[in-house]
Amino acid sequence: MPLAKDPNVPPQAGSRQGALIGLQVFFISIALLVYGLRIYTRKFILRALGNDDYIMGVAVLFSIALTLNACISTAYGWATHVSSIPTSNIPAILQTIFLSELLFTLATTLAKLSILFFYLRLAATPTYRRIIWASIAFITVWGVVFTSVVIFQCHPVSAYWDPTSRACWDPEVALFIHGLTNTMTDVYVFVLPMHMVWNVKLPKRQRIGLLIIFGAGFLVCVAGALRLYYSIITDRSPDTPWEGFYLWTWESIEINLGIVCASAPCLKSFLTRLIPKLFSSHPSSNFPSISGPGHTFDGRAAAGAERFASGKRDPRRGFVMTTITAGRGGKGLDERGESQDDLTEESGSGHGRSLDAKVDVHDMA
Repeated sequence: MPLAKDPNVPPQAGSRQGALIGLQVFFISIALLVYGLRIYTRKFILRALGNDDYIMGVAVLFSIALTLNACISTAYGWATHVSSIPTSNIPAILQTIFLSELLFTLATTLAKLSILFFYLRLAATPTYRRIIWASIAFITVWGVVFTSVVIFQCHPVSAYWDPTSRACWDPEVALFIHGLTNTMTDVYVFVLPMHMVWNVKLPKRQRIGLLIIFGAGFLVCVAGALRLYYSIITDRSPDTPWEGFYLWTWESIEINLGIVCASAPCLKSFLTRLIPKLFSSHPSSNFPSISGPGHTFDGRAAAGAERFASGKRDPRRGFVMTTITAGRGGKGLDERGESQDDLTEESGSGHGRSLDAKVDVHDMA
């Protein structure tokens, strides 16, 4: 990304630094709040932390680092006109640009992987699981390739922030391909579950709710497209720090909105406890069955789960979270590291019949 001062251009007034910092802090704060509620729900309400939660946690850490990098960059003149930036600050600004490219690539790769691991909770057939695992492999390779492109576009790496260096190849084409494929994979990841969710035997109201949540992911795709557009504008602009304000803003929107959209489906149980009337269900006799391969989650279990989640349970009867592992009830993860929750109805001193739900419906719908 070019960053050179024209000695014939006088210093120009103007700053977007306050807006940049404010927007960066706002978007990361929303992402942290929603992710924090996700972890609280999974750990303390459902006791069902899985690989998708841990991977998203690492993505959140990279997003925090991306935000800090953007805020620190303003100390060296980012989001002002290049003509007003001291020449001595140019290497530091180039370092923040380098870190921004690297941190964004890592954050968005991990966020997509987390979403795909979350889809494994939904997958009810071997075909869907194979598609998701193939997608995980592709996104992993994609992330490794473009992380390497960012790191090794200059030789040595430090030549990136040396304004006098000629040891860098023109990254414009590679960065365009990176931005384009990033947006395309955004679309793919958020379209992938639509067919799966619609075919799960959920009440129509819940299916529509889930599709709305996943559909909100298209806002992430729009943010990715705008980030691609402004990356081209910024790369070609003679005033990179000034135009870069828009690039880094849409970058922050894309990654943090992705975290929010990926975490929102996990909050049903939390919201059921917080606002039980808003999420109250129909009478148990009206609940359809929710089935997976070899698993059934019937209407009475759904009604009991709602009472359990809202704290309203009959003292004589209730539901406890268990996991069927090797023929025994317990709580844990399967060999793939995925949570396998089921609802076991208890009555008196013994357990009743086991109602195993392959899909964490109570956690997502």
